[in-house]
Amino acid sequence: MKEVTAKLFREEYQVSSEQKTDHVLHKIIERHEPLAVLPHDRAEEFSSALLEINRPKHWLIIDELTPDTGNRRLENGAPFFTIGRYEGVFVGFQSKLIERITFEGYGALRIAYPELIYYLQRRNFFRVSVAPGDIGTVDIQRRGAKPLYGQCHDLSVNGMRLLVPSALDYALTTGEYIPLVRFSLEGVDLAVEAEVRYVGHLRDTKTRQPVRQLGIQFLNMAPAFEQRLQHYVQRRDRELLRDARR
Repeated sequence: MKEVTAKLFREEYQVSSEQKTDHVLHKIIERHEPLAVLPHDRAEEFSSALLEINRPKHWLIIDELTPDTGNRRLENGAPFFTIGRYEGVFVGFQSKLIERITFEGYGALRIAYPELIYYLQRRNFFRVSVAPGDIGTVDIQRRGAKPLYGQCHDLSVNGMRLLVPSALDYALTTGEYIPLVRFSLEGVDLAVEAEVRYVGHLRDTKTRQPVRQLGIQFLNMAPAFEQRLQHYVQRRDRELLRDARR
């Protein structure tokens, strides 16, 4: 994310319309897009999610940061960077902590509504929803824990977002190294290392094995692996744009 912040927060990428800002922020909520939160020194990165927007009262609510040390980093009132995605494009803003609160039974942060929002269009970072059947079951092999088998929701050249059942032995954690991720893309078997970048709250908690959203970043990609993902993401992006225009 340091590379992204170095380019994103420039005047040329500012969104000037308040209506556009509201639209983008609401879409991030609707699509459960993970947020990366970076304190002003950008030395560390923490995970969160946007939960509620109130422009008239000049605040947003985001989930407590993961890991928890991030929440304490924000208590000094220093501004911080927040980065999410909208339609495969990086969106960012600066904010400050107003207060720590409880929201819908969970810890949360009330932060200042951003004065400016930035919108970086860069194709290499595009994330696209996958078409049914394009990606088979994703096999996640963990160190010292049982493997998990998930379903891909969307894909970029750099990573994947998927739904996985709750781990019954060792909980998933942000920063966890995954030595092997296997999946098929349009019938071609692929394998790569990865790192956990986001772990969402449990969903469908009344079911036998609840699921949660998981975001992973690919590591040490072979050129052929990266090229295949790049071709798929670009083609799929064009398909979605054509469908949207119909």
